[in-house]
Amino acid sequence: MFPSGENFFTQSRQKLYRGDEFEDELNDLFNKKFQFRFNAEWALPAAKDWFTASPWKVKGLEYMKSRLNFHKSQLNDFSIEEWSSHTRRRNPAGEVCWKIRCLVNPEFLTQAWTKFYECASTYNIVPSEAVAEKKMVSLHLCEAPGAFITSLNHYLKLHHEPIDWKWVANTLNPYYEGNSPSNMISDDRFMFHTLDNWDFGVDNTGNLMDWENSQAIVKKAKALGKVLLVTADGSIDCLQKPDAQEEVTSPLHYCEIITALQALSPGGTLIFKLFTIFEHSTVNLLYLINHLFKEINIYKPITSRQGNSEVYAICLQYKDVNLTPYIPIFQSAFGTELYSNKSLFPLEKIPDSFLKQIEECAYYFCSIQCQVINSNLQAYLMQKNIALHRDIKKIRALVASEFIWKYDIKPIDNELEILKGALHEENKINTNPRYHRGSYTERQLYTKMSLKEKLKNLNSFLQAEMLSNPMILINEPVKWMINEQSSKIDLVFTYGRPLQKVNSSKFIFVPIFKLYQQILAEEEFKDIILYRPAKLKIDPSLLGPEPSKIISLPEFQYRDSYNVHEKNCFKILLNGLQELLEGESILLQNFNTLTHFNVSILYILSRACFEKIGLTSSGSIILSKLIDKSSLKYMQLIDEECNKVRKDDKKDVLNCLPVQVTNKEDFFSMIVFYNNTFYRNKCTEYLEKIEQSL
Repeated sequence: MFPSGENFFTQSRQKLYRGDEFEDELNDLFNKKFQFRFNAEWALPAAKDWFTASPWKVKGLEYMKSRLNFHKSQLNDFSIEEWSSHTRRRNPAGEVCWKIRCLVNPEFLTQAWTKFYECASTYNIVPSEAVAEKKMVSLHLCEAPGAFITSLNHYLKLHHEPIDWKWVANTLNPYYEGNSPSNMISDDRFMFHTLDNWDFGVDNTGNLMDWENSQAIVKKAKALGKVLLVTADGSIDCLQKPDAQEEVTSPLHYCEIITALQALSPGGTLIFKLFTIFEHSTVNLLYLINHLFKEINIYKPITSRQGNSEVYAICLQYKDVNLTPYIPIFQSAFGTELYSNKSLFPLEKIPDSFLKQIEECAYYFCSIQCQVINSNLQAYLMQKNIALHRDIKKIRALVASEFIWKYDIKPIDNELEILKGALHEENKINTNPRYHRGSYTERQLYTKMSLKEKLKNLNSFLQAEMLSNPMILINEPVKWMINEQSSKIDLVFTYGRPLQKVNSSKFIFVPIFKLYQQILAEEEFKDIILYRPAKLKIDPSLLGPEPSKIISLPEFQYRDSYNVHEKNCFKILLNGLQELLEGESILLQNFNTLTHFNVSILYILSRACFEKIGLTSSGSIILSKLIDKSSLKYMQLIDEECNKVRKDDKKDVLNCLPVQVTNKEDFFSMIVFYNNTFYRNKCTEYLEKIEQSL
């Protein structure tokens, strides 16, 4: 399968034909670095001056920002899909992942895996204390889907195998339906198997910009031992504000850094992602950490997309500083308006010698990005130039081979992987990747369209989605799940912030739900839909000959808080179930199967209470033949648990079973098919209704 022995890895570079013509280019690609030079005269401003000054600007940085935004604005009319496809072909590191997969096949290989491996191999990120004591705890913030962790494991096993390593990670919780899909990576292929290592904070959202969540994560990490490495890979969707990426993401970066500083032990390493360095917020954060670490590097890995602004700060040897006096100040700006309204430090307190280095660093990375954007544009306009494409093919092959040789990447045994080879066998793909379409200009135009134009736009998207997406839909009247034998159910309750609204779900494909949300986002459309409620189609023949009951739950009216509606519906369902006799069935209408709470209820009903459950193409659920009245005890226990927190506006029951029970195999697939069918039909019905009314 793979080349045998060490020979390939020791000889591959000798076999490379590098040639002088690409030598300089390769060196430039692999060495996009800047190191700050600490000046003993620099001093942190007195605590009383923190967050007192208004935001400020530096003329040189403002000029660079304008220059970069001019280059980026030339891409406004390109559709995301078209431009991404073009830049992927032009990416000099485009074959790195493919080559590593063929030769090394590491656990959970992604682009993030390669980026972290570069950082680890280029800088001495494993502190000497970890090597000496053979112990290390690492904390990974905003980490989904988890490739930094598998990459670190691979690096440690090759270079520091004796180290006893423990880790904890945080990210926006993909199982919490209140989180926005645009800010969240929902890929849980690795997380699903390692959930005990993940911390979603006190409210279970995973939102690091909440102080209590941040403190819970710090506490969990420190309880494992000395935290000697923290990584932070967070970002926020800037699709609607491509010219303000730094301002949009800076509050998150502040929360990441403040969390990391509290968790890290002296001598530790911090690696965090940032973008451009034009704003006072980033300048201030870099000035702060220059005082707290012995060495600060800014690095652009070769596998980071060349045309974007992403860089990593590699901060080595955390100094032994007492942060306690500063904690109240850090907290005051943590996830609050203060951070946006005030500057961490006044401009006059930042030495000119530091600002000079900032301008030098910003200019270096800004120039690289502008040059790449310009080069990609030229290549797009000269697509028939064969020599241009021949060169990029050579460079891509050279970079991939050089990458494996330079960073000495070799296979490790499956037993040394975190999941012992399980991810290779599972071979699961991420069914809900981040989803964007169209150009920036088109998205801006949509907001200015008339209702009729918006309707036409949404209709065309629905048709395109139905034709292009090979979603498996329920195309027979009923899909049955047979309860082969009643299972013993172990209830495990998950609590967290009450759901105000369902923004995301693991139980539906993103494009369908996004379209559904977009229709309801227009107040005029919502008024039409709610004013003319749909008549549910019921086919009595589905129920069978036995006497049965119909429970029609109220539709969510979008004025209530969703969690109140959900628990009220559960009460109605419970009352209906209690009236049933053994052997009787129920037709259940309007039962929302997007949330883990409701899906766990359905799972219990299908595994412990009824002979079979039918998911219908018309959007109803059949609970067929109650097995035993005593099996409803699970529903009563859930009701009691919900009642305990019914009046608590900060806590609700979010799930009754572990996600490892509900989110797998046939049961999970059936729910996803049912939701895809139901919401696709809903979108069609809503758009027809709107068309008739306009």
